[in-house]
Parts: sequence; C-alpha cells; structure tokens
Amino acid sequence: MAASIKPSVIMTQLSSFITNNASDADALFEKQQTVLTTVGTYKWFIGTAIFALTVGWQIFHYFFIHDAPPKGLKRLPGPLSTLPWLGRVHDIPPDGPWFAWRKILEKPEYNGIAASTICGEMHVWIGNFELAKDFLIKKAKIYSSRPEVPAVPGSDSQHQYLPLMKRDEHWVQQRKFAHTVLSAAYNKQYYGFVSHEVKKFMYQLLLDPNDHFALTDRYCGRISARMGYGSAASAAAHCKNAGEFIPQISPSGPITNLLPLLGKLPEFMNPSIRAVRQRREKEEKLWKGLMDQVRKEMELGTAAPVSYARTFLERKAIEAKPWGFDDHEAAYAIGMLVTVAIFTIGGPLYAFLLTMVLHPEWQEKVRQEVLSVVGTDRVVEVTDSPQLVLLRAVIRETLRWRPPVPLGVPRLLEEDDEWNGYYIPKGAIIHACDLALARDEKVYPDCETFRPERWIEKEWPTYKEPLTEHPRLMGSHHFGMGRRMCPGIELTEAELLVACGTIVTCFKLQPIKDANGKEVPPPNYNFTPNLIGGPLPFQMDVVVHPGMADKIKKWYADSSAVEEAGAQIFID
Repeated sequence: MAASIKPSVIMTQLSSFITNNASDADALFEKQQTVLTTVGTYKWFIGTAIFALTVGWQIFHYFFIHDAPPKGLKRLPGPLSTLPWLGRVHDIPPDGPWFAWRKILEKPEYNGIAASTICGEMHVWIGNFELAKDFLIKKAKIYSSRPEVPAVPGSDSQHQYLPLMKRDEHWVQQRKFAHTVLSAAYNKQYYGFVSHEVKKFMYQLLLDPNDHFALTDRYCGRISARMGYGSAASAAAHCKNAGEFIPQISPSGPITNLLPLLGKLPEFMNPSIRAVRQRREKEEKLWKGLMDQVRKEMELGTAAPVSYARTFLERKAIEAKPWGFDDHEAAYAIGMLVTVAIFTIGGPLYAFLLTMVLHPEWQEKVRQEVLSVVGTDRVVEVTDSPQLVLLRAVIRETLRWRPPVPLGVPRLLEEDDEWNGYYIPKGAIIHACDLALARDEKVYPDCETFRPERWIEKEWPTYKEPLTEHPRLMGSHHFGMGRRMCPGIELTEAELLVACGTIVTCFKLQPIKDANGKEVPPPNYNFTPNLIGGPLPFQMDVVVHPGMADKIKKWYADSSAVEEAGAQIFID
C-alpha cells in the first residue's frame, strides 16, 4: 500500500510536527526530502515492474502462441507489420485510418478482407458489403460482442456505455430499456420535441449564421436532454461530455488506444489516464444528479410528463429492479442514450450542410420539394416524411458519401471461427470499415460521386419501393449491422428530416467569396479524426430567403410561449 501514499499527506504531517518542534526544523526538512525521494522512487519501481511484466507476457504470446491456426486451416492474409508485434504503423495514420484500410482492402490479394497485428492482437478488417453481412448478420451469435476500449477501462464490462458493452445479460436488458423508451417516443412522434427545437435552431441561425457548427450539436443536444430528463436545461453539459468522450474512444485520442500496454501504467506515468478518469467522474455526477432531480420533481408533482428517467422511476415504483438493473446502472443507461444521440446525429446534419453548399443543384431540388409539400408557414414535421422523397434521398446519400462512423465500431469474436479455410481466433477484433463498405462498386456504382438519384431511380441497385417509405436510414450499415444495430435510427431519421428540410426552406447555403468576388468552396472531406463525427467547422454564407426572417421569428415566439406553458403541452 506504500505506493498509494500521496506526498501531500506526508508534507501536511511534517508541517504540523515542525510547528510543534521548531528547534528541530532543519533536521526534519532533510528527513522530509528523503521521505519524498523514497516514495517517488518506490512508485516508479512498482509502475515499471508492472509494465515490464505486461510487456514480457505480450512478447511471449506473440512469438510463441500468436493465434496459430489449427492443422488444415490457414491464417488470414494481410499487410506485413512495420515492426513485429507492434503492427503496421508507417502507412496507417491514427488520424483517418479508414482511408488507408480502404486502399488495402481494395487490393486483389485481399479482396475485401485482411488481417493485421496491432500490439500483439489480431485485427480483421472487412471492406466488402456481402462479407460484412456474412460475418455480422449470419454469424451474429459469435460476432456481436465488443472489445474493451484501452483508454476507457471497463468500457465493455462495467455496464455504463451501451454501444461499447460486451454481449451479456446487462447489454440485453439495456437494449430492452432503450427499445421501450424509444418505441414509445416514436409512437408519439417524439412528443413534438423535434419540431419545437428546430424552431429555436432556425432562430439562432438567423441571429448568428456563422455559428452553424455549434448550433447543429446544440439542436441535437436539446432534443436528447428533453427525451432523457424532460428538460433541455442540461443540454450544454451533455454536449460537453460527448465532446470529450468521443475522442477518448477514438484511435486518434489518448495514446493508450494505440498502445494498450500504456494503460497498465500508473496514472502518474501516463497522464492521459487522468483525463479519462476526471471526465468519468464528472459524467457520473451529472447523470446521477439528473436522475435525482427527476425523482424529486416527481415527488413534488413538477416533473415533465415524459422522459426516459421518468419511465424508469415509474416502473421502479412497482418493481424492485426494472429491466434488471439498479439506480446506478439506470443513470448510465439513460445518460448514455442522451449522450450518444448528439454527435451521431449532429455529425450527419453538419455533413448535410456541407453537401448542400457543394451541390447547390440538389439544394434547390430539395427546397422546391419541401415548398410544394410543406409551404413556408410551418416547419417540416415527422409526418411529412412519406411525401419528401428527394429530401430523404439526399440525406441517405449524404451518409453514404461521407459516412459518420467511417472506421465502424469494432466487434469482438467470442469463439474460434473458420471461413473459407481460414482461421479466425477467439478474441480477434473485427472491423467492418464503413468507408470501404460505402465504396463497394457492386452496391454503389460511381461510388465517389454524390448521386442521390441512386435511391429513387429504378436502374440503380439501391432502389427500393415504395417511395413513400424508401429511401430511409433503417437497415443502413452506417448504423451497425445485425444485433449491434443502433436502436435510435428512427430518432436520427426524424431529427435529420425536420432539420434538413426546414433549413433549406429558410436559408440558402452557399460558398463564401474572396476579395475578387470568386466563390471559395469549403473542402469536401476535412472531417474530424474521431471514431464518430462529421466535417470540421467550415466557412459558408447562410443567407435567409426573402420573407422567411419574419416567419422564423414567429416560430420562435410560438415555441417560447409553448415552453412557458409547461411540458404537458408537448404530449401528442
């Protein structure tokens, strides 16, 4: 236990002793320095020893065990490692590894699937749509778990982050809870929260058109906070937490995600561990505090009529452990549903804005469709979806052209598997590289080109009927496949449909101009390096269409009046 003694504690004790024994102060000062040096040396010795033992085991496993295939089976082919055990580092940058893996997977010798070693672990990369279905859907029983995120210890096992949890009973129960609350919201058209918040979004965009990047996340955060806790008051805190959480689970984030062994070091030897711990502490305080707040509001009779938190607490009044989990797990189940719905929707929404600037002809086509269906006297509603075919096609194509999770979220293989004579060992980490899937020419001809017509014209392989329902995001590989499909796809569809349709009705999005009046289009693929994201902030001119400013102000006044009247008015 000596390694856990803090130097500050020793200093406090010595200071107190010196005060009472002033004559011995000089001698004690010398002893103080000796104690501090000894403690520091001891901590470094323990940390180094733990690290050395871990490295030793990993090296032994790599050279003497190393996922050797059984007799009669072969090891999957793949690019050679730059360095043994460490992996291929010279041409796989952490900022945007999906580009490199797409190129590798397109090589004839791999034909859409390849294996590599990263820090002694086998990683299997899939870039073929049919292969992804074979593994992740047809063999979902053994390909539906998650590996631990090295920088976030316990991400798979502590029952805190539903999208990152391994496949166990806690994951099943949290999925059931998510399905319950999201289905109820879907059936009530999200209680009017989406159209309510888009009115505020349009007003804020009218006041400060240059703040478009932050406003997209804020729109998603306010809806998500209302869904979770019945109020948008905590939206900023959730956006901040999401903004720190997503980089921490990304290859471009803490160095521990690139070199997992560094996660075995003590915190004082790997400062990135401290940042993760501090964020998680604030996150726990936020999520548990909001649950307590809703509980108190229910006792006082002032709680919003609907929220994820209220649903859990009402069920708890008649069951000891609703959905099989306690208050602690419930706080995380709800907090994660709120958090994950910010950037997974905000990223595609911001990508839509970029796409409209780069493709003004489609912006005008969509606007004309919305005007013919909705007009200019109200915002787009979820119920308008069947008639907004072009809008849905453009949204669907935006996500294909610029996938929001280009690397995909990794899976963990739970049993040894065989595929076409190749051996894939238990514990292998499986990546369905979504950028590569979205560039599969057999599924998406002319894949590099933005072509919304591929979803609404019969000659394209992606065409589906009826057009009152298709195209849509449900079933899209961008939101996972098989048992790990995102449970919030319908919410994503609703928020994007309402926001994207209303934005093009109210504003013209166009490139900025230089000093000579020449248009300067934004870069078409300057995206965040995070696992989940979208375009980095870019410059564009946001010009309100004639006659729309007054209508936007009226929508905002109406929404403010509704909010002042109380949450009950949102119920459909």
